[in-house]
Amino acid sequence: MGVPFLFALEKKDKRYYHYIMMVNHKDKSNKKQGFTLVEVLIAMMILAIALLALAAVVISSTMLLSHSADRETAVSLAIGKLDDLEGLDYDEITNGSEQVGGKFTLSWVVSEDVTKEIKDVTVSATWRGVLGERTVNAEREYGKRK
Repeated sequence: MGVPFLFALEKKDKRYYHYIMMVNHKDKSNKKQGFTLVEVLIAMMILAIALLALAAVVISSTMLLSHSADRETAVSLAIGKLDDLEGLDYDEITNGSEQVGGKFTLSWVVSEDVTKEIKDVTVSATWRGVLGERTVNAEREYGKRK
């Protein structure tokens, strides 16, 4: 219905035809300005999911950092205890345990080889951190001084 009319106008007056086409073109481009509510909601959902994933990475990294710091402290305490025991006389090195800083428990077990006059000492440092209860062990041999 509209097409033959435009076709007929095109043959008679090309200027009028081009004017109608320009008006129609402008109307089509002006109909859609901005985003619909559905598009905005979908974009917000995608952003929320991405931000939640990023938050999970941050939380996980913080937990691992805390665990690494606790583990480093525990190893340092265990080696320190081995050094303390090394300063004792051979006969004074015996089993024991102690609480350090309210968070760490050090316990050491001594096994002796009487024939070789050697004591094996294993120090365990135990703590409860963000990843649950953990333990690190350090071991050293002590010989009788002559």
